[in-house]
Amino acid sequence: MKKLNVDLENCYRIKKLQAQFDFPHHRAYASYAPNGAKKILLSRTFKDLADATTSKDRIFPGRVCCRKITDEEYVDLPKESFVVIRAYNEDFGNTEKTSTVLVDGKLRKEYDGLHIGINNSKAIYLMALKEQSGSKEDLGREISSTCTKSAANFYRTLIRIKDEPLALFGAPFTDVHCDTQFDEKVPSFLCTKYFKAAIDS
Repeated sequence: MKKLNVDLENCYRIKKLQAQFDFPHHRAYASYAPNGAKKILLSRTFKDLADATTSKDRIFPGRVCCRKITDEEYVDLPKESFVVIRAYNEDFGNTEKTSTVLVDGKLRKEYDGLHIGINNSKAIYLMALKEQSGSKEDLGREISSTCTKSAANFYRTLIRIKDEPLALFGAPFTDVHCDTQFDEKVPSFLCTKYFKAAIDS
């Protein structure tokens, strides 16, 4: 592919965008703009193309959406030609598509090695936690959803709480299994008259 033609209209909040990217003269293009300049909407439109999903204007769904992304011959590009790496998405993981983004062989090998090492360390860590806690739950998701708004922010959660365990003077409930402490029936039990009476006495 020598050129990439982009012709968008009413794709999310992109009213109209026409651009041509010349690849024989440039290996890559960077989009740099302040917040609110619709960079995310552009990536969302490309993600739709990669997923073979129709783009639209969510605010005004009645508007006709036009999405034409073609090569130098104005031929539509197949969805396999695109990969969109969303920011802060740790679940994207180490895949063939992400590896091929790094064209340089040395960098690709280093990238793959880092991800393999990170994933192995995560597996060992969660296995140790499962043994100590006696939990049958998905601890990666449990830890993430407890400390953040999402169950997919495991690494961000570790960064947030890394100093807290070091500041503790003891762990009085280490002999109580995690699933016992955080059983979904516990909150309802704490609200019963029997429990409240026991506490009052």
